[in-house]
Amino acid sequence: MNHSDYNTPENFDSLQQRCMFYFVKTMPPFKAVKSQNATAKEQESAYLFIKSIYETLYENPALFFGNKLTPDDSYQYWWSKKSEKQGLSAKIRGTIKNINRFIETVYIIINSGNANGDKIIIENAYNDFKPGVLKKLAVFGITSKKNKDSYSFSFPENTVKGLKLLALISTENSLKSPHVIHKNTVTPFLLFSLGVFDSKVSYTAEIFRGLFKDKEIFNSIIDYFDNNGFLRLDNKDYRASIGGNNISLDYIKFYGKPEGSIGDSWKTKNFSGIKFSYDELNKDCTIVGLHIPYFREVLKNIDKMSPELRTFIAKWNKCFGCRFCVHMEKSKTKPLSFTAVNGNNICGLFTSGYTFNHFNGGEWMSAEDVIAFMDFIDELFKNKLVEIKNI
Repeated sequence: MNHSDYNTPENFDSLQQRCMFYFVKTMPPFKAVKSQNATAKEQESAYLFIKSIYETLYENPALFFGNKLTPDDSYQYWWSKKSEKQGLSAKIRGTIKNINRFIETVYIIINSGNANGDKIIIENAYNDFKPGVLKKLAVFGITSKKNKDSYSFSFPENTVKGLKLLALISTENSLKSPHVIHKNTVTPFLLFSLGVFDSKVSYTAEIFRGLFKDKEIFNSIIDYFDNNGFLRLDNKDYRASIGGNNISLDYIKFYGKPEGSIGDSWKTKNFSGIKFSYDELNKDCTIVGLHIPYFREVLKNIDKMSPELRTFIAKWNKCFGCRFCVHMEKSKTKPLSFTAVNGNNICGLFTSGYTFNHFNGGEWMSAEDVIAFMDFIDELFKNKLVEIKNI
C-alpha cells in the first residue's frame, strides 16, 4: 500500500482505528542511507515491516485491542473538550501510548540482542517478557523461544539487519545534545518508529506534505521558509511518554536572544515562523500555527500593513469580552486589550501565535498570506534580528 493510499475518512469504524490512522499517516516515505551494516534492500525490508504493523492494526484494530472497541461517535474539536464524553482524551492518548510501548519493545529487542541471521539473541535476559507481549509480537511474525537465561526472537525474513541499523540511527539521533532553548530529550525510538534512516533530510516535511490536500500551498510555504533564513526544527515537541508522538515541524527566526522553549504557536515569544503539528486530540488532526513575536507591537503597526494583510489578520482570535486581560492588570480597571481591524476586535493577549485547523480548505489562509505576514515581521523587527544556525 502506498503512502498516499490513505485519505482522512469522515468517520472511522472505531476510536482505535482513528488512533491507528495517526501512525499510518505520519510515517514518511522510505529513504535509504549508505551503510556497511545493511543494504538499501535490507533497509527497505525493515521499513516495510514497521509500516505493516501500523497498516495491519488500522485495518483490524481488534488484533491488538480486542473486540471491545470504542465507537468513534464521541469526538469533538480540541476547543470543545468540555462537551466531549468523559475520559475521551485519556482513551485516545492511552491507545496511542500502548502502540508506542509495543514499538518500543521491538526497538529494545533489536537494540539489546545480537543478530544471527533472521534471529535476535538476548543473552543474560534479566527481565521476562510478559506472555501478552509475546503473543502480540507473534501476530506480526516475531516468534520467541526462552532458554535458561536468554531469549531468541525470530523476525520476518531479511528484516533484522535493517532493523539493527534503524535502531542504531534512532539511538544516536536521540543522544544529540539539545540547545538551551530546547531542554526536552528526544525519545530514543522516535526514528525507529517512523522508519527513518536518513535523519539529515526533513522527513517531517514529507509527513506533512502527505497530510495536506493542497500540495501546492504546502510546497510554496516550505520553499519560502527554506530560503529565507529560517531555522528548521524536526520534532522538537516529541513526547511519546504522555501518549502522543506530537509529530511537528517548526521554522523559526529570532528577534532577540534565544531563551525558554519553542512550545506551541500561541505562546508569547521573540521569534517568528510557522509550526506544523499533528494533534491526536483534534478531530482535524493537522494543525498549522504561526509564531508571532511581540504581538502587541505588531498590532500597533496595523496601519502599515497592506489591505490584504489586514484582511488576513481580521480573521484571527476575536475579543469576546472574557476580561482575562483586565484581571491580568493589578488595577483591574484597564480597558479590554484588543485592536480594531476591519471592524473586528482582535484579542491582543492570546494571539502571540495564530493556530489554524482549516488550512486544507484554504478558507483561513493562503501561502501568500503567510509569506506577506512573515515579510512584514522581518521588516518591522529587522534591528532585533539574531542569526541562529543550530539549536
